Amino acid sequence: MRKPRILFHVTHFLHGGIETSLVSLLAALDHEGFEVGLTVTYPSEALETHFRARLPASVKLQVLAPERWLSHCRQLKKARKLGPLGKVYEELLLPPVRKPLMNRRFRRVLAQGYDVVVDYDMSLSRITGPLPVPMIGYQHFSVAHLDRGHRRKLRKLRHQCKTDYDAVVMLTDSMLNDARALIPEAADKLVRLYNTIDLDNIRARANLPLDAAVAPSGPYIVSVGRLEESQKDFTALLHAYAQLVQEGIEERLVLVGDGASRPQLEALARSLGIAGRVTFAGFQSNPHAWIRQARLLAFSSKMEGLPNVLLEGLAVGQVVVSTDCPTGPREILDDGRAGLLVPVGDAAQLAAAIRQGLQDAPLREALLAHAARHIEQMGFGPTAQAFSVLAGRLTQRAAAPAAAAATA
Repeated sequence: MRKPRILFHVTHFLHGGIETSLVSLLAALDHEGFEVGLTVTYPSEALETHFRARLPASVKLQVLAPERWLSHCRQLKKARKLGPLGKVYEELLLPPVRKPLMNRRFRRVLAQGYDVVVDYDMSLSRITGPLPVPMIGYQHFSVAHLDRGHRRKLRKLRHQCKTDYDAVVMLTDSMLNDARALIPEAADKLVRLYNTIDLDNIRARANLPLDAAVAPSGPYIVSVGRLEESQKDFTALLHAYAQLVQEGIEERLVLVGDGASRPQLEALARSLGIAGRVTFAGFQSNPHAWIRQARLLAFSSKMEGLPNVLLEGLAVGQVVVSTDCPTGPREILDDGRAGLLVPVGDAAQLAAAIRQGLQDAPLREALLAHAARHIEQMGFGPTAQAFSVLAGRLTQRAAAPAAAAATA
């Protein structure tokens, strides 16, 4: 009897949490029980220099649009370096050609005998529509925020859940509850699966040395994430840190990550008079060591799904201050018992919480003790097994009508 075959898909590999969680899930799956493939729409530098070597050797990887004429302008757009003529080409001329081409290429891969498709960033169904095999979608960001100013995106998600997917994964209990309330007609398709997190590996990597070329010589506060202000709001963090500097704080601020908003954030640091106290460390292949050696982890996002960096902070024994954004931080930090929560966009309260987290020794001790218990109880270990059960159930359900027809 042949092993079930699962085909994962993602648009591209950037240095973000979606890509990290995908690689973690692929590594955690039982490759004795499944054959696993992965399609990626666009090539990227991050895929070649960071992620490809981390993929299990048994995963069959195929890039759907390797040609420069298909992918180059897309890469420039992500980096916010696409000029007016490039926008005309990328947004007007190319889509009518690219979409049917990607559809044909993906379906050729699917025809190699895959039994279930995992649309890991919910981009594939917009290209292919419904497929002849079961499809699982992964929603990585808050559903509740779509109901507050993003109704067009909510309508698109509702359509996808109703027509394209056999199951849609939500990453937290709050995401699941929000989605069931906003998309009740697809409530029976919605399931909650945490990201796969290898706590032992995170802790081992946290003990490795930092990159000496950019590591600060003294104590520091760290924030980790892609420098993308539409979601992450490092602007609020820089304003909070400027307030702390005025109050005489000793610690530097280190931002680990890169992205299109870096130039504007560097300019903001200069305008606030804190450029000499802020280190833009860029992408670091081992952020866990930077988190472990800091005095505090600060997180200032506007919205999330299940932010891995907060889990990593708890795993390595770090004090965490986070915005109470939808969704993830409140669930990860156990309603503020495993880390401090502040309102989104409130630089003054963010500064106050960071100061408290740095200077209140009894509070630090209480937060760390609760976090150590809480991270072990969140249930990341069974995630790969729960995913396997879900994929197996959908495969068996799809096979039943075919078997019945064959014996009729």
